[in-house]
Amino acid sequence: MFISNDEKKYLFDQIKALAREQSIMASDITFLKAKLKTAEGNVLVLKQIVEFNRTSPKPKKPKTAAQKAKQAEYMRKYTAKKRAEKLALEQR
Repeated sequence: MFISNDEKKYLFDQIKALAREQSIMASDITFLKAKLKTAEGNVLVLKQIVEFNRTSPKPKKPKTAAQKAKQAEYMRKYTAKKRAEKLALEQR
C-alpha cells in the first residue's frame, strides 16, 4: 500500500500531538494522586483531632477561698492598670 509523503507527515504530526497530550495527562495524574494523598492525610489528622476533642478534659482543681480572693484582687489591679493606660493614650 502506498502512502504519500503528505499523509505520512500528517500521521507523524498526529502521533507527536498524541504523545504530547499523553505526557500532559501523565503529569496531571501524578499531580492529582499527590493531592489525593494529602487530602487523605488531612482527613486522618481531622479524625484524630475530633477523637482528641471527644475525650473529656481533666476536671479543674477547685480553688480555695484565699486563691479566689488573690485572683480577684489581681484582676481588679490589672483592669485598673489597663484603663489607666488606655486613658493616657487617649489624652496624648
